[in-house]
Amino acid sequence: MGHAGLGPEIEAVVSAKPFSVAEQYARFIGRESVATGTVVMHHGRVKIPGKVLSEFAAVILEALVEDVVDGLRLIAGEAAWNFQLHRILVIHRLGRVGPGDDVLLVVCSAATRREAFAACSWLVDEIKKEHLIRLQELPG
Repeated sequence: MGHAGLGPEIEAVVSAKPFSVAEQYARFIGRESVATGTVVMHHGRVKIPGKVLSEFAAVILEALVEDVVDGLRLIAGEAAWNFQLHRILVIHRLGRVGPGDDVLLVVCSAATRREAFAACSWLVDEIKKEHLIRLQELPG
């Protein structure tokens, strides 16, 4: 787990401002070691139709806990332990976000693809349970 026997590196960020998926992924890859065999990324966007409304103007992403970053780090730490990850990056938007906008980025690295894919999928499922952040669709 981790690089050269160190524990996994976990970075969690929440932001009301847009982020560049390409820049974040390039930064992540630039810090990988030769021990990493696979990097898996989930790039979540606001899509139409939504979960509730077939058409909407935007979504509001609202924090349900005082420290969302700490909550994301705890989930990522569990993934790191369960799936023997090297590194994890989680970025989640908060506030008003429009259709087609980036809302979630999860990047996981591991020695093998099995762990990296399973971890990324598990992390996204845990985040989407809406224990930390609630998504509300706003009618147009």
